[in-house]
Amino acid sequence: MKSDPSTRGDAANPSGRGSGYWVIPCGTAFRKVMFQVHLWLGVALGVYLLVIGLTGSLVVFRGEIEDALRPRLTRVVPGTARALIQTMLEAARAAHPGARFHTLNLPTGPDRSLSFWGHDAENRSFHAYFDPWTGNLLGNDLAGDNATEWIYELHANLLGGPTGEKINGIGALLFVVLCVSGIVVWWPGRGLVRRQGLTIQWQSGWKRVNYDLHKVTGIVSAALLLLTAVTGIWFPFKAPFRWAVEKMTDTSADEDSPSPAPSKIGPWVSLDVALAAVSSVLPDSAPNWVGLPEKEGDVYSVRKRLPGEWRLDGMNHIHVDASSGQVLRVDLHSERTTAQRILRSFFPLHTGTFGGLPTRILWVVVGLSPVLLGVSGYLMWWNRVVRKRIHFQ
Repeated sequence: MKSDPSTRGDAANPSGRGSGYWVIPCGTAFRKVMFQVHLWLGVALGVYLLVIGLTGSLVVFRGEIEDALRPRLTRVVPGTARALIQTMLEAARAAHPGARFHTLNLPTGPDRSLSFWGHDAENRSFHAYFDPWTGNLLGNDLAGDNATEWIYELHANLLGGPTGEKINGIGALLFVVLCVSGIVVWWPGRGLVRRQGLTIQWQSGWKRVNYDLHKVTGIVSAALLLLTAVTGIWFPFKAPFRWAVEKMTDTSADEDSPSPAPSKIGPWVSLDVALAAVSSVLPDSAPNWVGLPEKEGDVYSVRKRLPGEWRLDGMNHIHVDASSGQVLRVDLHSERTTAQRILRSFFPLHTGTFGGLPTRILWVVVGLSPVLLGVSGYLMWWNRVVRKRIHFQ
């Protein structure tokens, strides 16, 4: 997102034209500093943004990609009666001795499988898939052997766990600076936005077209790129966001899961009993996700999705006492504090699920825009800086 070199120049190049159609814009010292910030951040982050953009675009349609790659695990033939889910969980534990299962993903349609997510005895993440009608184990996959899981891990934490997630957050913060500096440098002046800032001169040479593509793509996608970058910072660095929204809204962002009284803790009831207990809460909505208890005092946390909610797995949580099978608390999204609702919007805003299929498609396009920006930016840098230095050596 550079200033239009055909109309702006500097003392060394008053015509505004330069090798590769890329010169420092005229104007204030601040804009010149922003140009240098944008230039060198773009060079430094180019490959990183290309990887994050490509993987992010793929993650948007992760479920559909998994269906295409592994239909034997994700698709089933609908039957007449559902099998007991607790029996499937016990079968998963028997098939994977020492495994710890954390969540249950319930089928979203009659032809979909259900899966348990957990870690095996070697602490490797994996899913165990079942036919919900027959109760048969369809198979399992380790995260490292699953292409879509590998892509997600690359996008979310650069394959580096919590440390990689923090590095990713720092990269997102630098990307915010890159976007803001690009907007500052792009601004062509009052009355010139459309003619100089939003025009691609297709009839010109490739260098000019490359420059215009970079400029127009950058400014058109800037708002959505900033949105995805800011929400990306939130994943590893939640505390500053929590503090900010609490100050702005004067409401609490704290969330917790209820715990049963110690005197009532006993053997856990089955998953089927826990799911039956939530049937009277939002009865027109089916549960689609369950957080499983892992230690004494934990609860079953069931999610249900109402029409129009931004998260595909639901934004309403129903907590069930794992020992008695009684509903302990219902956390409806509509009844959460303003701060809680704002923070809970970050994930769907980042992934583009808040508007259904249209926004998911748009988020794919937004994810691909850094690819075009990176390639066009490197071409300008090569022509204007690198090739010039090579020429004088």
